[in-house]
Amino acid sequence: MKFQKIFIFIMILLFSRTKSISVEEYNCMNSIINLLGLGVFTNSYTNSTGQIQYCTTSFATCDVNESITQLLLNQFFTTNIIGTNSFTCFPNLNSISISQTALTLDFLYTLPTTVKFLKVDGCSGVTNITAKLPSYDSLIVISDSSDTFTVYLSWIQNIQFFQFTNNKYYKMINSTFITDFENIQNYTTLQSLSFSTNIIPDLTGFSCSIEMTLGNSFQSSSLDNLSTFTGSKELKFWYNNNLKSIDLPLQLLQLSTLKNLEININFKIPSSQYDFSNLTALTILQLMDLSSNGNNLGKNGLPISKLPPNLNGFYYAGILKKSPTMDIFKNIQTVDFSLCEMNDTLKEVYPPTNYGTNNLYFQNNTLYGTIPQSYCNFITDFSSNTLSGDIPNCFTCYFNDTVSNVKNKFSNNNFSNYETQGPCTSMKPKLIVDGTTLILYGESLGFNGKLIKTNATGSSTFTMIQPSSYFTLNLRTTNVYAKGARALVLTWTVGSEIRRFTLPIVTQAPVPANVTYSGTLLNQVEINGEFFTYNITDVSVLVSGIDCIVTSTTFNQIKCTLMKGLNESIVLPSEFVFVDIIVGSNKTSVYIRIQDTSYTNKIKCNPELCSSNTYCNLNDGICYPYLECPSDCELNDAFCNHGNGMCECKNNCSNAGTCNGSNGICSCNSDRLFKDCSGIQCPGTPVCSNHGTCDTSIGKCKCESIVWVGNACQDTQHYVNAITPSNENGGKVLLFGWFGSTHLNSSVIIGSQECIITSINQTVIECDIGSGKGVVSTFVYQNSMKWSSQTMYKYQSIQLKCPNDCTSSLNGNCDTTKGVCLCIGNFTGIDCGSYPTSNPSDGNNGPKTNTTVDDNTGSGSINNGDVDYQVSITTLLELGFDGSVINRYNLSGLWEKPNNLSNTNSNTHTFTQTIGKNCTITSTIEEVSKDKDYSFAGIDFKVSGGSLKLSIRILNYPYSSALNTLQLQMKSSTLNYSTSKCAITSEDQKVSVDSNGFTNQNDNLNYLTITKNNRKLYGRFLSKMMSDGRSTFTTSNIVSITDIDVNVALNLPHCDDCLLDPDFSILLNSNTKDNVETCDDESDKKISTTTIIAICVSVGGAAILGAAGYLIYRKNFVEVLPSTISDSKLRKMNKK
Repeated sequence: MKFQKIFIFIMILLFSRTKSISVEEYNCMNSIINLLGLGVFTNSYTNSTGQIQYCTTSFATCDVNESITQLLLNQFFTTNIIGTNSFTCFPNLNSISISQTALTLDFLYTLPTTVKFLKVDGCSGVTNITAKLPSYDSLIVISDSSDTFTVYLSWIQNIQFFQFTNNKYYKMINSTFITDFENIQNYTTLQSLSFSTNIIPDLTGFSCSIEMTLGNSFQSSSLDNLSTFTGSKELKFWYNNNLKSIDLPLQLLQLSTLKNLEININFKIPSSQYDFSNLTALTILQLMDLSSNGNNLGKNGLPISKLPPNLNGFYYAGILKKSPTMDIFKNIQTVDFSLCEMNDTLKEVYPPTNYGTNNLYFQNNTLYGTIPQSYCNFITDFSSNTLSGDIPNCFTCYFNDTVSNVKNKFSNNNFSNYETQGPCTSMKPKLIVDGTTLILYGESLGFNGKLIKTNATGSSTFTMIQPSSYFTLNLRTTNVYAKGARALVLTWTVGSEIRRFTLPIVTQAPVPANVTYSGTLLNQVEINGEFFTYNITDVSVLVSGIDCIVTSTTFNQIKCTLMKGLNESIVLPSEFVFVDIIVGSNKTSVYIRIQDTSYTNKIKCNPELCSSNTYCNLNDGICYPYLECPSDCELNDAFCNHGNGMCECKNNCSNAGTCNGSNGICSCNSDRLFKDCSGIQCPGTPVCSNHGTCDTSIGKCKCESIVWVGNACQDTQHYVNAITPSNENGGKVLLFGWFGSTHLNSSVIIGSQECIITSINQTVIECDIGSGKGVVSTFVYQNSMKWSSQTMYKYQSIQLKCPNDCTSSLNGNCDTTKGVCLCIGNFTGIDCGSYPTSNPSDGNNGPKTNTTVDDNTGSGSINNGDVDYQVSITTLLELGFDGSVINRYNLSGLWEKPNNLSNTNSNTHTFTQTIGKNCTITSTIEEVSKDKDYSFAGIDFKVSGGSLKLSIRILNYPYSSALNTLQLQMKSSTLNYSTSKCAITSEDQKVSVDSNGFTNQNDNLNYLTITKNNRKLYGRFLSKMMSDGRSTFTTSNIVSITDIDVNVALNLPHCDDCLLDPDFSILLNSNTKDNVETCDDESDKKISTTTIIAICVSVGGAAILGAAGYLIYRKNFVEVLPSTISDSKLRKMNKK
């Protein structure tokens, strides 16, 4: 056994993936492999540098971060004793399976707390339990130890799945389990308990599934404790002592909550019948008799008087010489008496009370005699017995059905027709239509619905409900009648044989077309027409009152033989005679003239039958009555059919109900509405769950808002619109949004960790997360639904970094509590890497920075010397959860200044647009003339004078789905640069772009700088926005770049009130020489042009525009144009 496991272990190694692990875990694995002697199996997994790729072997399973989570180990030709200290260096290890290994005595007790799944198989050192065990999700110990020990249930109360058994089939070890109630606080964690015991413990309060093996020293007095197993739904009971047999414990027959019961014991010969009827919840019952001395449970026949009322499966394993009476099994789906040494004839079986597929298995016994016809309606297996005689035709009709494998289920017997079968003569199919269901019933219809097809509009094959006798087919339309269909053609394809039957789907008396008489020599009559039957027992024929014995019948033809010749009672050929054709309860009488050998074309009604209250149909020679209906059918929108004297309901009850012929009132199906059943009821209790309206024309709910989904508007589509994250050490996380009132199986996954939920309500989830760093994905699960985001969560840094480390210690100092540079002297800018540009208000002499806002277009521009940019808001997108565009709105040139806005600040410009009825987009552009302090989304920052600040707010956007988000796009277009006459070198003329500060990894901001002519443009984009009044992390990304425009996107979560707030400034480079900007501003002389930036801003925020910076935010990542590309692009533009 040991070497077999090792061989399997080696083979698994050959089919693994390639991964690497950390140095610490790698060294730990090396140590374990050496201790266990498994190094010989690692040669195939050594890379070119000599390192073992442990994640490729079956020794280890790694997570997405290449950290070991599972170990599968086995000792190989070493005697080293393995302790738990070998596993403490794996921070994410949660599962260990170890076999045939020497372990320390404390192995079960001192493993790292991350290990929740432990299997120990055949290991020395772990042979008993001596104290309370740590919490495990699953603990399996398989031991062949002979130790005698006692286990208190309080020791395992915190384990979900517990097993401590022998490695043999009967799992017996010499242990005793005792319930110490005084030490048990937790009765609910234990879900599965598999153990061997000499004393049955008291399990009052426990609700776990149980597999219990009684030991050789079993104390029978503890059997009474079985009555305490009332909380268990599943019980497997083992006792295999060859020296001692026991009675079936009667306490088991009173456990009414059991659903699955297996009793596998050495039974005594029962003294009376057992009554299992009190096990009202039981669905599976298995009795295995382990006796080997001839004293067995079934020695005198099956000792069961009653079975549980809801039983679905009965399985008997053991000796049972006599075949049981089958009446108690008629409603059980599966009955298995295979391999029971049964030496008897088969008893009659009884069809189930309700239609169903029942299975009877009798293979591998010594049954003899014939098979009763009553077995035709069951799936059976009689193989390997000594049965004889003819196999019933209901089975041999389908011996060529290789899918159902019918023939093999009769193999290895002594049947006379097993090899050669006669024709299939027992098929008697009938059809009825019930709403949208076509029902096929009768005799010898087979055991495989896929053999049967019809010309009706509907699915191609039938579904078997009861073998050989009842099948159904769901029609695509119920309007088979409107198409004139009164009968359907069904075909059975069995092997190469095709059997065709025409079957009526309406109640119709037989319609004869012609009658032929063979003459007095043979006295045979042939009737051709339609709406006859294939069931010969349903047909009778009278010719002039003489019985005509039916010899064959189909839908279109009846053949019969007269008991005596017609010339003995009438004069031929001149006289008319009655021919009465009776099919079931329907009768047709025709009055015709029969010649000696042929049929006359003259058909007329019997004048004696066609009275004043009837009329004669000369087409078929049948008298039809003219009957009055019992009530005024029109009162109920019905009409009277005088042919049968019954009311016919309006629209035939839309084929979705039953018409009451006495008054014309429809009894609609449970899902139909209105007098004619034409309305379709919508799902939900109450209808549409009170969260929508019902469209009765199609039976579908229209949910009242996007947060309610499902066919009955019963489910809440949850979403997150803001997150308050933990810092990098982990801790409390708050997720804001909409989560509804039902939270089934709710969980939050952040990165690769589960965030343990501590509270949840309709709008807030609070959970605890472990340590982490950077931007990670977020998943929220509940009610079998999922919400996710790849970019909304970022761990808050414990010590905030400053932009560009404040350039140098001479330029500024970093305030690590805020992530803000404190500039020294005249240095300024986000990273203290610049000087301020000249501004008349500050008394400086250089070219001033001008900002302007166009009231006609709603766009803004910023200019300093020969630097000039323009920005406009162009597009609003609604994005689906997969990033697809759901709705697109053009915003260019559609901005308006509100008339009712009183604005006393001439430097602030407000513009609005409207989408739909309630959604407003507000753009506010502020021309910042002097340095000014701001606070937004919990971030304090300063904006330099001469900057342009843009804020955007989107309010009450009408989302199409709760999973959708918005994206606002902005375009930055380049105006012309002019060549300055100032003392600027050719090197100064070059454009450089620094995007190193644009990583989305800073807690407070992303920033971009562009330098030309010693002027540095700062574009600052805060890493946070306001979503429905709450601060949350956000990102940006570039949509497109051309030689003229750059489009940038800022994306937001699903928010109803969305707000962003960036800014742009132009400053002097910190290495600018004195007085290089003292020459005149010659911006009017446009000599060369270059493209600046297009900015696309995602919804609900504010953006600030500055020269030459751009940023794009996508759903899954942030992307910044590299500095090399930026330089190349701008240099190319500068040459134009």
